[in-house]
Amino acid sequence: MKNLLGKKFHLGRFAVPMWTIGLAGVMVAAVAGQAVGPVLSGSVQGSAGLVVSQTVVLAQAPATANTNDDFAATMNDEGTAFTVAVETQVGQNSGFSLRLDNASGKVANFILEINAPAGVDVYASDLADDVSLAQLNRNTYLGTMDNSPAAADDIKVTAESKDDAAPGFYTITGRIIQVAN
Repeated sequence: MKNLLGKKFHLGRFAVPMWTIGLAGVMVAAVAGQAVGPVLSGSVQGSAGLVVSQTVVLAQAPATANTNDDFAATMNDEGTAFTVAVETQVGQNSGFSLRLDNASGKVANFILEINAPAGVDVYASDLADDVSLAQLNRNTYLGTMDNSPAAADDIKVTAESKDDAAPGFYTITGRIIQVAN
């Protein structure tokens, strides 16, 4: 064995002792073992993206109850905001309804904000038993909704143009904001 380790391995003009080749082989085996250890231990680490959606959303775009007026409504993709345009006369009441959906499976709280121009008064009231509204200020309502499916209109919004409202085009916007339970 001593004779074998003392011999040299020749690579052209260079000669390397045999014991250095043995030492290099042991070092490669030791380093390779460090990489295999975590793989064989069974642990896995990683990360995943998470999106939390709002619980109370619009089930559909707002609908009108008054067929005498021209009406157009739209909502955003998430169902958290809407825009309504209603043709109305001075002093006339017009309205639209909101159908809500509660995806949480339990009672959920929300805030309904309705923004109307200065020449229009807006009032909201609950229509269905699954929704309860309380007015916080001129344009904001605090609401509670149980977990029943969206089967009927839940909120009625009445818009009345004031007697001194100038003729023109008025847009009513609104949004639903999630409130922690």
